[in-house]
Amino acid sequence: MKKRLLFLAIVPITVLAGYLGLALYALPAMITLPKGIRPALKSFTLPQAAQRLLDTGKSGWDLVEAARALVAERMQYCRRNSFDRDEMAFKRGYGFYTQQAYALVNLLTRLGFEAKAVHAYRNVFPDGQIGGHTWVRVSQNGEVKYVDSIFYDAESREITFKPITKVNNHTTLFKYLTKSGEAALNAHRYYCTGKDW
Repeated sequence: MKKRLLFLAIVPITVLAGYLGLALYALPAMITLPKGIRPALKSFTLPQAAQRLLDTGKSGWDLVEAARALVAERMQYCRRNSFDRDEMAFKRGYGFYTQQAYALVNLLTRLGFEAKAVHAYRNVFPDGQIGGHTWVRVSQNGEVKYVDSIFYDAESREITFKPITKVNNHTTLFKYLTKSGEAALNAHRYYCTGKDW
């Protein structure tokens, strides 16, 4: 009984220590990113973006494309702000693929669409690389499409990568469980290349 209680106490402490270690590894990268909004951008929030898009008079898939394009234009890919909440990442104008996907889900939901973040552990990207990715599934009038702010052909309105493992919903729990790992991986890539992309 004592061994079991000891095991039950050690597991959460070990997991917490692991998350803390990953966060500390990412800290120097985060510090190198200047504070505030990306230069040349003005303060702009997701609610303001939704209102601006509604004011265009667009609807349906044209409105979805306008939202996708806005997120793609606003959010420069960045490996150094992984702990910013999606709303803050959008406002600052920086974000990696998960932040961009969740900002787009937030925006599309405000516009009245049914949108969910999805992910696959293995995808083949246009350059032949294979890796994980998070993007958005949008439903409208019984039609379902995938949209992405990074790997996307705006003309054909199709993603430009191919999932080769099962596509799953990217749940809020999964998002928070993987946050420290993504931050550490992004920081490691930044340390190795000195680049955000």
